[in-house]
Amino acid sequence: MNSDDLFFYSAKILGWFLKIDNLLVLGVIITIYLFWSRRTKLAQRATIALALSLALFSNLGLSYAALRTLEDTYPIPTISCGKDFQGVIILGGGINPGLIPEQRGQTQLNEAGERITKALELLNRCPEFKALYSTFSGSLRPEGLSESQSARLFFKDQRVPSSRVIFEDQSRNTFENAKLSLEVVGSKEGWILVTSASHLPRAMKTFERFGWEVTPYPVDFRSESRGKYLDFARESAIRNWNNVIHEWVGTIAYRLRSV
Repeated sequence: MNSDDLFFYSAKILGWFLKIDNLLVLGVIITIYLFWSRRTKLAQRATIALALSLALFSNLGLSYAALRTLEDTYPIPTISCGKDFQGVIILGGGINPGLIPEQRGQTQLNEAGERITKALELLNRCPEFKALYSTFSGSLRPEGLSESQSARLFFKDQRVPSSRVIFEDQSRNTFENAKLSLEVVGSKEGWILVTSASHLPRAMKTFERFGWEVTPYPVDFRSESRGKYLDFARESAIRNWNNVIHEWVGTIAYRLRSV
């Protein structure tokens, strides 16, 4: 197992424990054990802590505020067709890989699908642009079609000539996106990096670390501009917090990792 493998698997394990919903379930299990073992005072304190945590992480306004710290980092750029750009780098995550697209013969876009649809828009607007699709799969046990294979199907269905699309089909995370894409393109300059707005700060730092000169293009915004502090929506708010924590921890981990 090389360093890339070790980093990938460690991140997956750590990521599971950093999900708010998983931590809340773990807290419930611990609280039940405390009651069962007759540690009443500790159990009561754990119950109060769980209730407060659930209220905090269910507040939609607070989750939006945290998410905006990432999503507002880069403005949406104005892109002009011409010699300043070679094309678009599309980071994986907007397509569901697996057995369903393989069995149904259709690309399955998910809630981050704007990563690929915005890139398609830029390709249609600027016929001289090329696209680099970078990702194999972020799954621990990949099955069926990979993201790159599904992306090939998508661009074929959209009648984009194969000569305009380059595939990097080995990477499993953003660090490997930046590292392995160097092997399939000749220049680090003149690329537009399209990914989710919350993911873009970490992606930009990673690509710049490998010497890329890319223009950030945020898509897939999920936070409203203000308000909602009196609204409680547990599923949506916890999903936002999971996203924020994933990016914060990922940024720190990437910073500590050597190239």
